[in-house]
Amino acid sequence: MNRYRFRLESVLRARRAQEDLARQELAQANLRLRGAMEAHRRESDRYCRLSTTVGVLQGTDFRRERAQAELAAATVEAARIAMDAAAAEAAARYTDWTEAARLVAALERLDDRRRAEHRAEELRAEVALADDLTGARFAGEGRDRQTRPAGGRVGVRA
Repeated sequence: MNRYRFRLESVLRARRAQEDLARQELAQANLRLRGAMEAHRRESDRYCRLSTTVGVLQGTDFRRERAQAELAAATVEAARIAMDAAAAEAAARYTDWTEAARLVAALERLDDRRRAEHRAEELRAEVALADDLTGARFAGEGRDRQTRPAGGRVGVRA
């Protein structure tokens, strides 16, 4: 019988390539998310470490401290926004990857099913061939018995 060949092999290869690309994009998005989380943590720590003077301050000192605190708070907020954007991007890449993996898995299941059907067909063909060979052998032995008399001599009548 002929060798098994999955007719959608080229589609499966393309889907696997798409899945690999989606996996790489997910890894990069997760790396960016970890970086954004680390930046947010650093900026939050820096904001918490700001020292403020308690008591009476000159106007310029007060405005300077206030400007530093506002700048640090704005930096924390910008880091949070960047972290949220990176998290949204990572979630989108995860969705893309799971969809690509789902498509690959569907094609692989189809390939497995077709491969099993092909193997079952091969086994049926082998059994049919064995039956034909066995049947032909016994049919030939049966003809020999019909032409030979019980005594084993051919062509002599008693």
